[in-house]
Amino acid sequence: MFRRRLALLPVVGLLLTGCLRLEAPTAEEPSGEPDSALIEVSTGEAAATATLEPSCPPADPSEPLTADDLNEAMDEADLRYWQSADVGASAVLADGRVLWVWGDTIRKLGVQPRMVDNSILVTSGTCISQLVTEPKGPVLPPDPNGLSVWPMSVIRMEPGPEAAADVTDVVVVYCTRVQRGDRMWDFIVRGITVAVYEVGADGVPRLADAAQLTPDDPDLGAIHWGAASVLDGDWVYLYGTRNTGEAFVYGHELYVARVPATDPTSGAAMEYWDGATWQDDRGRAAPLIGAVEGVSQMLSVDVVDGRFLAYSKLGGDPNDWAAIWTADGPAGPFGPGRPVLESPSGLDEGYLQYTPLAHPDIPTTPGNLLVSVSRNVSDYDLLLRRPDLGRPLFAEIPRGPGT
Repeated sequence: MFRRRLALLPVVGLLLTGCLRLEAPTAEEPSGEPDSALIEVSTGEAAATATLEPSCPPADPSEPLTADDLNEAMDEADLRYWQSADVGASAVLADGRVLWVWGDTIRKLGVQPRMVDNSILVTSGTCISQLVTEPKGPVLPPDPNGLSVWPMSVIRMEPGPEAAADVTDVVVVYCTRVQRGDRMWDFIVRGITVAVYEVGADGVPRLADAAQLTPDDPDLGAIHWGAASVLDGDWVYLYGTRNTGEAFVYGHELYVARVPATDPTSGAAMEYWDGATWQDDRGRAAPLIGAVEGVSQMLSVDVVDGRFLAYSKLGGDPNDWAAIWTADGPAGPFGPGRPVLESPSGLDEGYLQYTPLAHPDIPTTPGNLLVSVSRNVSDYDLLLRRPDLGRPLFAEIPRGPGT
């Protein structure tokens, strides 16, 4: 997914989970209405075979985890099924451990396939465990149509009354379904899938449910829901991003929908903000943030100190500053993006930085907010030789009144 010559990078119009789309493949349904049917997604045998390797000691939730701590832990990581990956959205579990979801993942030399669509890590302090299932491939359920499944966002919920007595956490992962082309950077986003994991007494996340949230739609201008997600009260707010296709506009518009917290996998229950009210017609969804100074394809939105905070690249991933947008409610209005951290895109050098994310639930230096950015290189062969070049970079920004 990463391979492409550096000379082509200036013509890039879009970044998505570390993939630069130079030219999309031909959609399987290039015209007409999108498929309105939702296909059932099988959980397979992943739950029965899930383990965490290696084992880590219990977490100390009172111990701050600094950016330096995490950068050092990532530098030293040497896991068989996780050498590097992008995205890295996080959810803090009830016992203080952190669950991380990742997109395209490079594994150790000798492991086949060398790259898989997704992976999950669980950290306890600076100790890193990888979620391993049989067969030892991607951990999220495969799409029935053979599309790639890339995680975008994750939330942690309290177990409901239907959960087993020993379940401590319910983790919901929103993913994008992607049709890959013949070349490594060619793809079309076709829809959204959601996976639900339960964490039991042994601390291992096990796949409990999976479903298509939105139907198949090959429209390059469609809204892709779940690019960020946040639980607030009785609702899960799903933020969607849209590429407008305007020349030299690399930012994405930002939208918001919601589903009941009791039914986070139901596309039929989604309601869309139309600028004035919540309603069930997705065609009336109205943008919260415009594209010109818009966000990346993926971002984070969190409730931070009582306000909704969006954190992303200002003007999209090809630009060089991460920014925050704040609002009093989930549907805004969001103020203008305020640059807070330099994050060079690296398009001119081949060392890429994209998809900034915030991690406000992870305790860090008092008064600071922990953030991360995905990194990659334009030379795929170099990435295979040096997977460490594709590991995330962590930093801290002030968590004061401005955020």
